[in-house]
Amino acid sequence: MRIGFPGTGTSGRHLRPEVAGPEHEVPPEPDMTDHDTAELACRRGAGIEVTLLWHRTSGEVTVSVTDAASGASFELPVAADEALAAFRHPYAYAAARGVAY
Repeated sequence: MRIGFPGTGTSGRHLRPEVAGPEHEVPPEPDMTDHDTAELACRRGAGIEVTLLWHRTSGEVTVSVTDAASGASFELPVAADEALAAFRHPYAYAAARGVAY
């Protein structure tokens, strides 16, 4: 069974933005403003967003933390071999390194 708009030759999976209705939203284009930075991982919970970033030019890896409730945020440079631990536990990682947040 194909789902789409009769007479348009489009199916629900391949809708152009000008044809898609609200029930078939087309995701926005990714933000291409910073080609140097790649998001390796991101997680959200309890109003906290943690993002693991790789900066291609410098080779640096950082963990970015944003608290939506307080509006506070910080970014930590991390060693590549500690990136996953810092991503999973950014507050503990920051505290162990004396980084104020």
